[in-house]
Amino acid sequence: MNRKSNDQRETALMALVARYERAAQGGDTLFLAEEEFEELLVHYFGIHDYDQTLEVADLAISQHNYTPDFYKWKALIHKINLEEEDAMATLEQLNIYAPNDEEVMMLRLEVYVHFEHQEEARAALDQLYNVVDQDEKLSLLAFFDGLLCMQENRFRESFEALAEAIRLDPYQEPAYDELLNAPELSAMRKEIGKLLKRQADRDPFNDLTWFYLGLWYDDGGNDMEALEAFGNARSLNDARSAYDLEYADKLFDLEMYEPALTAYQAYFESEEAEESYETCMRIGRSHQMLDDYTSAKKSYFRALEIDPEMYDIYQYIAECCVAEEKWGVAAYNYGRAVELPNHTADCWLGLALCSSATNSPLDAEQAFLKAIEMDEQFSDAYISYALFLVELGREADALQLLADTATVYRDSALLFGTVAILMITSRRQQALALLNEGLAEFYEDHELLFNWHPDLEQDRDIMALLHLHKD
Repeated sequence: MNRKSNDQRETALMALVARYERAAQGGDTLFLAEEEFEELLVHYFGIHDYDQTLEVADLAISQHNYTPDFYKWKALIHKINLEEEDAMATLEQLNIYAPNDEEVMMLRLEVYVHFEHQEEARAALDQLYNVVDQDEKLSLLAFFDGLLCMQENRFRESFEALAEAIRLDPYQEPAYDELLNAPELSAMRKEIGKLLKRQADRDPFNDLTWFYLGLWYDDGGNDMEALEAFGNARSLNDARSAYDLEYADKLFDLEMYEPALTAYQAYFESEEAEESYETCMRIGRSHQMLDDYTSAKKSYFRALEIDPEMYDIYQYIAECCVAEEKWGVAAYNYGRAVELPNHTADCWLGLALCSSATNSPLDAEQAFLKAIEMDEQFSDAYISYALFLVELGREADALQLLADTATVYRDSALLFGTVAILMITSRRQQALALLNEGLAEFYEDHELLFNWHPDLEQDRDIMALLHLHKD
């Protein structure tokens, strides 16, 4: 029965919306009851169509001139649209029709605070403190008091007022949001964390507290604590899609790709879920790291539909194609990546390697040089370029490149890559001498050597040097 009743209400609402829009398009005036106008206002406000909400409010006022609720809607929309003069004018009209209405007084306070009319806001706040007695409403007053104190550069008082707002109503989300995100309160970060922890201890079943505590942990780089807090919020309230998304993102950050995909799936089962470039990319990357390249590319292509100007979509698609040994398709996608703004030297290196694999040495060399030009200390690019030159029979050029680079900078990737190339070009003694020198400085990164030349793991001299430097 409930579902049937809901369906009937939805059908009636859609019929009302269709009637209103037909009349508006035809230039006709539609006469409606107050309840019907209220339904239209809630509908358009709910889909964030504020211009249409304002039009409905104006029409409702023209037909029901003495109904304060329609003026409230109008003032609210003017506030959202940052139309200060219109908002204030509407408040003046409200003063005529409902001078002592508590909701009107609260709206007046909200508008004054929003447009930083501090004296008027203080007067409205004092007036409301004399008439309000319920904790939830007192919490709202404390919240606006906190905003006012912030505008007045009284940041300690602002923090205390927002904390009081949460004490009075632990589910007052704007107060949590302001505490965590207002830059003026950043100096009180530790105190905010203590407040949230204390609140979680006091009421461990409050999903909102756990969620904002998770955000606080996340801001501080405490990944595991953030993950646990998001998980708690999620388990306490499975209707908030934002909890699933933050939990999934944190799992992704921690490289826990399988549970991340499960959490993303839960997120998209919600009616509130929205596809974004970032979410599609994280889902694609998760599939990619789990070697599911078909699903990864599907997510990347969806990201491409949302924002076709992001180079990294093409880069990751190319990486999937490389893993599938589809070198030509990979080269095409790397080529698209380097055509877009903000691409990195990695894209040029990928294009170079794929061009080399497809027997396009001129294109490959140009791409290697572009990678090095973009990042003059890109060791992987130097070593890959040197290997490419060796494969073309240009050993002297390869060794000169590495020698010249070594005079400019030195890191473990360059050193171990150079050792590998010296071994490949049968310069064993020189390679062992360089390795012995490099292990004294970069022993912890010695696995890089085997990335370039896996067979060296079976080389006795190499292993003896490693053993020597390990001891």
